[in-house]
Amino acid sequence: MTTALDWSAVEDPEVRRVVDLVARKFGREYGLALEADDARQESAVALAEKADEAREMLSGGPGLLYRWLCQQLRNRWLTELRHQSRHLSYEASLNGAERGLL
Repeated sequence: MTTALDWSAVEDPEVRRVVDLVARKFGREYGLALEADDARQESAVALAEKADEAREMLSGGPGLLYRWLCQQLRNRWLTELRHQSRHLSYEASLNGAERGLL
């Protein structure tokens, strides 16, 4: 099941400014996991997927939208990366098995 994306939320200049701020923050703090350009694209997708919620956040001010958007990216990326980091690669599993560690 696919949901329609509402890209009109991203067209607002104030929203674009917040997206740029969030992208720079994530690029600076989580650069190894998520580059600023990728964070900008992910922010736009999150806004389009939850446009009504994003507009509600923006009505409370750009700071509230900033915080909401940071939470959206953390939920999307950092949780996924945390799960991925728990997986062993094939090589690490093989090496551990050879040493009797697994």
